[in-house]
Amino acid sequence: MTNTLREATKERFGIKADPDDIKKLQKYLRNTYGSAEDEILKKVFSSGEAAGFLTVNETYFFRESAHFELLRDLLPSFEKTGVRICCAAVAAGCEAYSIAMLIEAYNKKAFCPVKYHIDAFDLDPKMIETACLGVYSERTLREDGSSFRDIADTYLEKTQDGYKVADTLKNNIDFFVHNLMDALPPKEYDIVFFRNAFIYFLPQYRERILSNLSAVLKDGGLLILGVSETAGVTHADFEEKNRNDVFYFQKSTAQSNRFHKDIQDAADIQTAAISGEDELPPDHLKQPEKPGKRQKVTLSFDISGIADAISSEDKAADITSRIQLVLKDNPESALRSTGAEPDGNELAIAVLYLLKQGDFRNADTVLGYMETLDDSSITAFLRGEYFFLQDLFTEAELYYRISFSKNDAFWPAGYRLYSLSSVDVLKKHRAEKTLEGLHRGRDFQYEVFIGGFSPDYYTGALLKQKAV
Repeated sequence: MTNTLREATKERFGIKADPDDIKKLQKYLRNTYGSAEDEILKKVFSSGEAAGFLTVNETYFFRESAHFELLRDLLPSFEKTGVRICCAAVAAGCEAYSIAMLIEAYNKKAFCPVKYHIDAFDLDPKMIETACLGVYSERTLREDGSSFRDIADTYLEKTQDGYKVADTLKNNIDFFVHNLMDALPPKEYDIVFFRNAFIYFLPQYRERILSNLSAVLKDGGLLILGVSETAGVTHADFEEKNRNDVFYFQKSTAQSNRFHKDIQDAADIQTAAISGEDELPPDHLKQPEKPGKRQKVTLSFDISGIADAISSEDKAADITSRIQLVLKDNPESALRSTGAEPDGNELAIAVLYLLKQGDFRNADTVLGYMETLDDSSITAFLRGEYFFLQDLFTEAELYYRISFSKNDAFWPAGYRLYSLSSVDVLKKHRAEKTLEGLHRGRDFQYEVFIGGFSPDYYTGALLKQKAV
């Protein structure tokens, strides 16, 4: 039955399911239906009933704030025409409500308010049920230091366990269940948000997904993906664009000039291109730099210094407090405004300390600032740890892949990839690659990034796996 479910997941949802999720679905089918016959599988997959076991539903308000800044900049161009927006794979609906909050806040000050409508869908019926209710836990509103927190506070009512969205926000949003592997209802949108879901689809289905989204975009319409997903988009209908270092895609046709005066062409963001289901990306698949690219600051890291600080809880706590204090008012520019070179060591120490304490909200704030400055293997690895320690293994694996592709001598990323592997052949491959990284790097103090185990422990485990 395991193979049948795995194949059904690929064919119907377009994703590769985690083995543990398959086991949970198996148990559910046995307990609920007593079997997994074809008719039963057809029912649970076509209705979306299986989705709750197989998909990731990480969501919170104003996630990746740069995209909302882009939307805010574009709203004046819609004052006369209005705007129709689609939120694809919206999970529990935080993204759709965030867009509505932003437009409502804009309309309070605009000379000509923007008329708008949002269609939002997800594969999982339970997620859509949550979205329709508009009741959320405390984790869905996070301290990001941006002006959007003030907007959220205006439209979110505090409850005993979390938040409830203002009923007025629901007037312009329609939530519904839909599978992106299928064509969408025949409508036209100015903007489609499809963020932090594209990475989960298998490569052979990605063009199909993008074609389904292109079919409902107006000529010149915008497609906005997650910040880590742009490298994986290759589709004839879309041209990559940039405005103020925010990357997105525009549907390109002979008539696609509606937003030309608002949107500036620019360079690509440098990130590792993820190729295939299992293999790490080879060098020739990494995206080349393009002329005119705005370079990020390269943070410097002294691993010995990081290890020393982390070994003293008081010292690590003091460094973390100072970093948080500096970032409190304006995380986007606080350290730069002092005129001092950002200290990569202190930022890494703060993230490691906060992750160790289980303070993911504040870890996300510091790490988000690091990511505006640096795209090294260490920063990518720390984002992987952020997801890994919350049991979000699919997202974690993406960032470990990026980290290891940037520096395969940074063996903690290789070891995490090895530990997440479920296929014997892949485990052997990653064990070998990680051993190579260990011998090439020779900096065993990297162990501070994954809990301080002795390198001998890793070497023994890897050699044993390689010999199997």
